[in-house]
Amino acid sequence: MAQTDFTGPLASGDRPPGSPGGSNVGLAVLSQTVLVNRDATLVQSATINLPVNSQIVNIICDVLTAYDSATSTTLTVGTVAAGTQYASGVNARTAGRTIPTFTAAQLAAMDDIGATTTVVATATSVGQPTVGQVRVTVNYVQTVGI
Repeated sequence: MAQTDFTGPLASGDRPPGSPGGSNVGLAVLSQTVLVNRDATLVQSATINLPVNSQIVNIICDVLTAYDSATSTTLTVGTVAAGTQYASGVNARTAGRTIPTFTAAQLAAMDDIGATTTVVATATSVGQPTVGQVRVTVNYVQTVGI
């Protein structure tokens, strides 16, 4: 399947601003996904690059293969490796889908990422795991203020 690149933001609706009854134009929700794979170290990271001034609307963490570390493996999502600006405390030792519980500070950071366009998902283990894989999907809106 072919891919089309678009420089966005992508807005859709049939009543533009100034229309009688008001506008119904909205911005599309987009997504990017990375895999965080266990390796021979205790910390693994994967990076997503979002457009400037995007708004992160959700982060979905799918533990595809539960980490078998001795004590714990915690997934965080931030602006740098092991950062917690967007999400923290996700247990990667239990397979399944998790939507992080966001703090007020994390929600504020997600509202407009400004010029900090890197989003880094990091799995940090206590005790060396032999297996583990997490798929992290970031849903975002590329805002008009670009």
